[in-house]
Amino acid sequence: MFNNIKIILLLLLLFGCSSTSMEFRSAKSAARAERDLERGEKFALQALNMDIEKDNALIPYFLATEIYKPQERWEEMAEMLDEAIRRNPEQKLEKPKLLVPPEDLTKENYDKMVVETIGEGVEVYREETWTNIFNQAIENINAGANDLALEKLNLCIKIDSARAETYTTLAVYYASNNDYDSARQYVSKGLDINPSSVLYEMNASLLYQEFQASNNNAESSNVELLYQAEQEYLKAIELADDTTSIKKKLIFVYIDMGKNQQAIDLSTELLEIYYDDPDLYFNVGVLYQRLAKQLYDPAVDIYNKINDSSESISNNMIKETYSSFIQCKTYAEQSKNYFLDANDLEIEETGSSAASQEMRNLIKSINVFLSSMKNIAIEKGINLD
Repeated sequence: MFNNIKIILLLLLLFGCSSTSMEFRSAKSAARAERDLERGEKFALQALNMDIEKDNALIPYFLATEIYKPQERWEEMAEMLDEAIRRNPEQKLEKPKLLVPPEDLTKENYDKMVVETIGEGVEVYREETWTNIFNQAIENINAGANDLALEKLNLCIKIDSARAETYTTLAVYYASNNDYDSARQYVSKGLDINPSSVLYEMNASLLYQEFQASNNNAESSNVELLYQAEQEYLKAIELADDTTSIKKKLIFVYIDMGKNQQAIDLSTELLEIYYDDPDLYFNVGVLYQRLAKQLYDPAVDIYNKINDSSESISNNMIKETYSSFIQCKTYAEQSKNYFLDANDLEIEETGSSAASQEMRNLIKSINVFLSSMKNIAIEKGINLD
């Protein structure tokens, strides 16, 4: 059934090799027949630098896969894979590399399961090596061996600089240690090499975290970080297949920027699509909770000044404060309702019930202030409508 495939493989085996130097032939003989990798490396390096072999991508490919890989000399392997690509990614391998047993080959999977060129081979070896070392790095992080993990993650970049996961993992590590400069440097490197929604999202998240950290210190708050985060999230949205998680994060950036209507509009858009997502309902509850609290504290401050006989507060300020409490109550009620919706959809309690109770308490407190504000208005002859 697969005679045609077998004929193709036989032809590739017969004619895939080109004439090579004695040094390269000696290198292959030493490594393959004699199992002497040291002699194989010696002859291969000689061949690598010969004028007649300057375009032969098989030599660096041989060094990478048959000399350095078995010895786990990963940096040298990475350098040789890069050199093979520089020389000729379209050059045919000496023989095809099968990714499945021959009996599993079909006409349908042949193109994916048979590696025939230098470029295809390099891709396979990079993927395999990167995956193994990246997984080791994650295990090192989980075990607290951070120095070893960082060494392996930087090695991952040398093996395959296009993998966004390496840069995001390094960025998360440094951000968790409050080293935002290093975190953003790695994300920036990743974006220079391979712009992706993952890296733009990560960069935005780092900018937002840095803003939150600086916002805790009134002297160093940097609002410009918010605007940068917004732009990075928007770039991520343009490239992402699934924009849900990015838009959820963008909502909170809009809140801190004071773009409340954009935050509300984006929340409404998401709820229309993901109407049964308890996490989304909870997040929207948090949105309205934060909007309520942003109004509540300043309104209470002005209320206290109104009741301070030494403070002179204009009638317009009293009316504006009353309006702030009204709007604050509206946000608190919306927050409570979204938390209750989340609670109804949740399989396990995640805090939505407690959050809705917090909003109930806030509403009770606001009602007390509103009642008092009405009495103050009556005493001063102010029309609050």
